[in-house]
Amino acid sequence: MIRQQLADAAAQWRQNRRLRLAVLAGLLVLGFHLVSALADRRDAVAKAYQRDLQLLTRLDSASRQAEWPARAEQAREALLAVQAGVPRAQSAGLAQAELQAWLTEQASQSGLVQPRVRTETTLDVPGRPELWQVVARMDAEAGAGALATFLQAMSASLPWVQVERLEVREAREGVHLSLIVRAYYHRPAGDRPADEEATP
Repeated sequence: MIRQQLADAAAQWRQNRRLRLAVLAGLLVLGFHLVSALADRRDAVAKAYQRDLQLLTRLDSASRQAEWPARAEQAREALLAVQAGVPRAQSAGLAQAELQAWLTEQASQSGLVQPRVRTETTLDVPGRPELWQVVARMDAEAGAGALATFLQAMSASLPWVQVERLEVREAREGVHLSLIVRAYYHRPAGDRPADEEATP
């Protein structure tokens, strides 16, 4: 049965010129697409290789620069300066009290009216056993100039005080300001979590 079908197909192939031309045309189109795809792939690989080679050349050039040790020292000094700027607190309660006093002072110096500050529980900072974090909320009334002055004071206190949420709504006189801040404090060396202190 199969042998007969093959024989019939071979006879049709010999007798039908259009069939042979159609198959040949299909093979030519398939070959063209295959060559085109291979050429596109080769071009993409060549471009990727050229990009990698240029990146390697730039990295090699950068690694030979003599400024890297000086840059590393500058980065270390900048980190130490930031760490030195984080205030110290002798206890969790004092950290809350200091943040409350600091926010009230900034609000008064900026000209905010009736600042109301509430602090939450002092928490450990994950991965940083030498630090505490305190979250506080402040509500106050302000004029446009006082608000700008207060926001400048907040931005100057980065990174140890970070504003997490700020809402400004129109009020009868000026605006009503509501913000949530998170502040960081160095804790005493002997008052670190035991499980984190033991971590290498």
